[in-house]
Amino acid sequence: MSYHDIIILDEIHGDLAYVEKELHKYARASPTILGESSERLVQAGGKRLRPAFVLLSGKFFKYDLQAIGQLAVAIELIHMATLVHDDVIDSAATRRGLPTVCAQWGDPIALQTGSYLFAQALKIVAQYGNQDIIRVLAGVSLEMCEGEIEQINNIGNTDIGLRTYLRRIQRKTALLISACCAIGALAGDAPSDLTWHLKRYGYYLGMAFQITDDILDFTGSEEVFGKPVGSDLRQGIITIPVIYTLKDQLRGPQLQTIIEKGHKKESDWEDAFALIEGAGALRASQRLCERYLQKAKEELLCLPDIPPRRILVALADFIGTRNY
Repeated sequence: MSYHDIIILDEIHGDLAYVEKELHKYARASPTILGESSERLVQAGGKRLRPAFVLLSGKFFKYDLQAIGQLAVAIELIHMATLVHDDVIDSAATRRGLPTVCAQWGDPIALQTGSYLFAQALKIVAQYGNQDIIRVLAGVSLEMCEGEIEQINNIGNTDIGLRTYLRRIQRKTALLISACCAIGALAGDAPSDLTWHLKRYGYYLGMAFQITDDILDFTGSEEVFGKPVGSDLRQGIITIPVIYTLKDQLRGPQLQTIIEKGHKKESDWEDAFALIEGAGALRASQRLCERYLQKAKEELLCLPDIPPRRILVALADFIGTRNY
């Protein structure tokens, strides 16, 4: 799945093509194995939604592709770095249908690849020299680390509530997407009030994005996602459909028993997924997602009614209905 497949991004296709070319350039910059491993990640593709948010936010104001495009590249490099590190933590064998860096080259190379990509992003941002942008990225990078540690510390913990879950996905996903929108606005010299509305749009959209991911973990196909159904739950990661099911008086105790069971067979997982479906947890999760998307679209009403705004509305609709 790449940005070529998302029709609503056709209006910025040329700008995203520039970002893609630059990603390959930075990935291949090292003559060592880091260049090869980084290039593998770029070749694996992706929706490139985060760079799209940077570009679209910048288009409301003073838009310079060479400048804002470089920041979009930096954001995607940071995102890719987190994916490499996530794969090491999860011992993931594939990502987007290709062997992960850790599966092909081992954990030490994978960890250095993630650090290399992050360093390339820092180099780009430092050259840009905007202190506000640097502060935003530094802050969100710290929060992402905290979110990942919080997730690791809560593996298998069925006592986490909705508040803890929302704080975790805020740190893991929403704040980076919020930063994308803020950075695009800041790079375009946007007024502070409009920067704030774009930042809030990105935050609400990011929350919805992660909730959708957590729903798709149970409803998506292994062929599309390259991982088994219920992959997070199998790893002990408690997401929103599980939290809602555990609150169900009838099915909650049954699910709790399965999660706490030592050796689980595939039939145990199938029973768990049936409980989650039967509790209406996936529908409840979707309703929560839709509330965040509505909040995101309300923030856009404060922005000029020009093509970028319409694309951002369409992206919110896409995230609410996507199946990949």
